[in-house]
Amino acid sequence: MTIKAFQILVAITLFVSCGPKPSKSLSAITKDTNAYISKVEANANFKTEVTEGALTDTEGFQDIGKFKYTVFFDAQTKSLYKIHNIEMTNATSSETYYFKDGDLVLIEGDLEGQASKMYVQSGKIITENKNAVTEQKLLLEKAKRFQKAFQKEH
Repeated sequence: MTIKAFQILVAITLFVSCGPKPSKSLSAITKDTNAYISKVEANANFKTEVTEGALTDTEGFQDIGKFKYTVFFDAQTKSLYKIHNIEMTNATSSETYYFKDGDLVLIEGDLEGQASKMYVQSGKIITENKNAVTEQKLLLEKAKRFQKAFQKEH
């Protein structure tokens, strides 16, 4: 019986030590992300590139507004840190996407004066907010498109 108990104890120990690690709490993630964002905002050494153009209707024929986005990155390592996008149509909206080690970590948005912060982990928004799921998906897709465009150019 003692050998069996020892085997069970070893099995439980292996399972606990090798099992999935609990993820960070939401408060820890937001705290770490906010500290990182503060460092990004304080860094004045980023290289910036600005792109401007016209927004068109879904068919691509009629101008309905204009856009301007600015990319902030490290010139030596080509690491992407931030993209700020402004779209001006009947209403003005702006989004800022923050990246850390190639991953999107935060989306800050402002649509007609309503600000929102969406913390992102592993490509998914992890914070509860007022934004509709479709808007969240749209912002995640925009972030991916901006990131791909940056990677293609650099």
